[in-house]
Amino acid sequence: MSPEMRVVADHQEQGTAEREELRRRLAALPAERRAALRRSLLGGQEKRTWPLSTGQERLWFLQRFDTDDCAYHITWPVRLRGPIDETGLAAAFTVIAARHEVLRTRFVLDGDLPAQVVDEPREVRLDHLDPACSDIEPAIAAYAGRPFDLVAAPAWRAGLLRLAADDAVLCIVLHHIVVDHWSLDVLMRELGECYRAHREGRPPMLDELPTQYRDFAVTERRRAEEDRDHLDYWIERLAGAPPLDLPLDRPRPARWTGRGAKAGVAVPDADVTRLELIARAHRATPFMALLAAWQVTLGAAAGQDDFCVGVPVVGRDRPELAPLIGYFSTTLVARADLSGDPPFGELLRRTRISTLKALAHGGTSLDRILGALRVPRDLSRPPLYQAMFNLTHNLPTGDLLRTELGDLAVEVYPQPDLGRARVEVSLDVYRGPEGIGGWLEYSTDLFDAATAHRLADAFARVVTRAGGDPGLRLSELGAADWKVRS
Repeated sequence: MSPEMRVVADHQEQGTAEREELRRRLAALPAERRAALRRSLLGGQEKRTWPLSTGQERLWFLQRFDTDDCAYHITWPVRLRGPIDETGLAAAFTVIAARHEVLRTRFVLDGDLPAQVVDEPREVRLDHLDPACSDIEPAIAAYAGRPFDLVAAPAWRAGLLRLAADDAVLCIVLHHIVVDHWSLDVLMRELGECYRAHREGRPPMLDELPTQYRDFAVTERRRAEEDRDHLDYWIERLAGAPPLDLPLDRPRPARWTGRGAKAGVAVPDADVTRLELIARAHRATPFMALLAAWQVTLGAAAGQDDFCVGVPVVGRDRPELAPLIGYFSTTLVARADLSGDPPFGELLRRTRISTLKALAHGGTSLDRILGALRVPRDLSRPPLYQAMFNLTHNLPTGDLLRTELGDLAVEVYPQPDLGRARVEVSLDVYRGPEGIGGWLEYSTDLFDAATAHRLADAFARVVTRAGGDPGLRLSELGAADWKVRS
């Protein structure tokens, strides 16, 4: 099942009546039995708990629904060359976990609600990966795909795959519930300083953290409950939005499975530069122009002018959140308006206005929106939006892409494909000197690889045509690629 659909299903199936029945049964237990049950759920000891952020709660429900699902594992493998000090690496991770409480957090039931428990600092030990027949990729994929037990232990791990005395792959795997992609840059920055300090025999020079993630979670939930205006905006904006009905290569399964794969996406620099100039002329950002191009591509393929696209955003709206490791990102819902077959320049104007309004109302969790909209339950597809768009243009990468770690040379290693898809089609791209690169993640239950590549190529052509002439109507930009529906 898709992320959001699983949440809806879980909330609907664990409805108010069931919660009240559970509360009644718990209240009927003897006091000593309730205390014993609480201790067992908190890992055998009494500890203070804190609420989850709304984003964490969604991921917690998803993980409970399918404990083996690795769609929300974030993996960062790096190749290390030089005199590798395994003790120093473990000591560096120990310091980082002691600083960031979220890396010492377990997720438990407190009554009938999920809660966070922060464990005391302890020594971190590296796992050891053994490649079969020196085949690195399967070893990394197996390590990255291993499920987390969110109740029993913190939701991250690090392992070392030794290739030679001076050559290894360090593989860091974190569940999205404790980290976002911004956090990876923070993690690698602190890893570099802590490892260097260990090698030099000195304390690491790290600024004191201004707050902790659990404090953010408490504040975020209070703000979400108090602010009704943002929720009203989303109810009005998204009410009645139809699902995206892309042409499929095979019948849709009765239940969403999340099985997926990736197809490469590439747009030459010259074509991207022309589109960026068009965006500037329309007072829009490159992100807005590329989102509009993706909407054109999807609308042409589906034969629709009204549908929604999910857009991840950073969510760190206060400066004190910048140095923290944690899950702050959220998803905005962009409702496409392709009505009237407008010129691309007009669509860009519409996209700019809707994007700015969405960002202004970006503090509302997706769960609250889904609940307020009462989206009809359909286990076969993700609710509200079946496509996503992500341009990784505003994330820090200076330390993420570092080339040294103390006296070690560092090279980013390709991330493993875990064969999962968050929604039916998701476009994840970046802007580099060669142009646009990235991948299209797609559901293998619904689409063949050839169809996914066709969709990726169609997006590239829309970018090229729109950048060449923003006066072209949408039917001239994308419809020719999809005259025959499969």
